[in-house]
Amino acid sequence: MGRRAPLVETRPSPGERTRGLLSDRESGRRVDARLHVPEADLHDVVQNFWTGRWDLRGQAPHTSVLLGDPSVHIVFESGGAHTESRVVGVWTRVWRRVLEDQGLVRGVKLRPGAARVFLPTAAAVFTNRIVPLRDVFGEEVLALERTVLRPARDEEAFAGFADWLRKKRRPETVDDASLAIQLVARVVADSEITTVERLAQVAGVHRRILQRLFREHVGATPKQVIRRNRLQEIAKRMEQGLAPSLAALAADLGYADQAHLARDFKSVVGSSPRAFAARFAKPA
Repeated sequence: MGRRAPLVETRPSPGERTRGLLSDRESGRRVDARLHVPEADLHDVVQNFWTGRWDLRGQAPHTSVLLGDPSVHIVFESGGAHTESRVVGVWTRVWRRVLEDQGLVRGVKLRPGAARVFLPTAAAVFTNRIVPLRDVFGEEVLALERTVLRPARDEEAFAGFADWLRKKRRPETVDDASLAIQLVARVVADSEITTVERLAQVAGVHRRILQRLFREHVGATPKQVIRRNRLQEIAKRMEQGLAPSLAALAADLGYADQAHLARDFKSVVGSSPRAFAARFAKPA
């Protein structure tokens, strides 16, 4: 087998940041976060490998707040109280994690819909749960932890992680997983998909079949995926000052009216869209 190409680091464009990240920007600069694009043979099922490093000794903690994609993560961590490797299921609420002292986290973000490519049970089993990786894959995880956490360089760590993922890939899931991945991506790309009925039409399947597909492979219902995408888009536009009015934004994203949009946003994020946007407004 020929030598594989090295992983390529990627970062958001200047002025942008990871979609769904709601944390305080200034505080977040104290955390060194890096993303790496997977190699070609994993690109269809792995969105990225990622690293977080922080040294906040003698400083205030940083609270990471994320309105994340409907993705499953496999995570390894050293330092502090969170030292156990784990599967983090799709989080249907806002994710909050307080970072303090110092630590290192390395993980893989699976593409939404790709969970069953690697996991032995339905993605919904892990929804809103953090499960020790050893409970899922047994004692082999001990060697994998050393492979991922010991190297100083991310590239070396993720090369070994990628090899493990290749071995765990379950070819029998390919057709259904590919469809699930495509449908979640279609929700993000097509602003006209604002209902489960519309998504079922696009997929060409009955609503009940769609529900089963998402339970098995995504870990969030079609309705939750559509809602999460709209909320992420609201947050992005409000933060970047791209929403001329809540009424226009509501109409663009398929809400009945701006009151419905505001209630939906506040119920998940915890603040109104205007209060959220005010956090990022530049002083006059």
